[in-house]
Amino acid sequence: MYPFLHLLPDGSLFIFADRASEVFNVSGNTTVKAMPEMPGLHRTYPNTGGSVMLPLHKGNNYEPEIMICGGGQTQAIDSLCDATCGRVRPTCADPEWQMTSMSEPRGMVEGVLLLDGTVLWLNGCQKGAQGFGLASEPALEALIYNPAKCRWSVSGRTKIARLYHSVALLLLDGTVLIAGSNPNEMPVTMDHVDVKNPHKAFPTDFRVEIYTPPYLRGDKASQRPTHVKLSNQTLFTVEFNVTNVLKTLDIILFTNGFVTHSVHMGQVLVYLENKGWETLSNGRKRTRVGMPGIKIAPGPYVVYVVANGVPSVGQFVTLQL
Repeated sequence: MYPFLHLLPDGSLFIFADRASEVFNVSGNTTVKAMPEMPGLHRTYPNTGGSVMLPLHKGNNYEPEIMICGGGQTQAIDSLCDATCGRVRPTCADPEWQMTSMSEPRGMVEGVLLLDGTVLWLNGCQKGAQGFGLASEPALEALIYNPAKCRWSVSGRTKIARLYHSVALLLLDGTVLIAGSNPNEMPVTMDHVDVKNPHKAFPTDFRVEIYTPPYLRGDKASQRPTHVKLSNQTLFTVEFNVTNVLKTLDIILFTNGFVTHSVHMGQVLVYLENKGWETLSNGRKRTRVGMPGIKIAPGPYVVYVVANGVPSVGQFVTLQL
């Protein structure tokens, strides 16, 4: 139930359940290769961790790499959760899990790809499992993982328990919406919480939070690229304004996909190819952007212009076959 699925750039599927995984050829209905078993506790329902495909970019030749974090021992309120994470490159000749660890054990943890190439891990519990009345010790810290440096950092803390049926999604403005938590079979309001009753220990939470990543903190939001204009072509142009001297530029194609039960399906972040920029007579910047030769699911996406590490407000585009 609720396996992790990722569409790989060659059109095959990465499928992960419990601790086992494989690359699957959909058109041929065959297993291409099986991965080694991932170390640690159970990783999928009812001890779901989180799974992301790390950002695809030209620097790694758009080779996919999957990262899975968290998990647990059994479907019980006192179940141990897992602090370990693993990274694997499923299309390489000899895939192996490269392990790392969060600062605390987590179940029902969610991974959100951020616009600086890092991954935000948040929500869930430090003890327990998925199901009604089965989670305790909420995980309140926001953790950021830098794939390039293999480094973890704590980057914020909430006071709201985000347990069963929580959600986290990247928004158009580059912040992250965090909502939900329904760990009870029937709704429990704040004034009916009973910490001695596992089925009423935490409320059904309707509060919504906005998490601001480091790239928008302080005065950085005022440095966003603005007045972004996209052309409608395969090799398209992007025009925009910036307030500071432009030193670095990334054009990102992103989709949240869909999420339920802390399982993100179809979340993809691709750094599109650009060859620098030019300054127009009116002071605006212009770059030409091409799609990489990889397979990406058609549908709605968002394009972000990231100048000097600060993202614009995204614009919706439709990717067609």
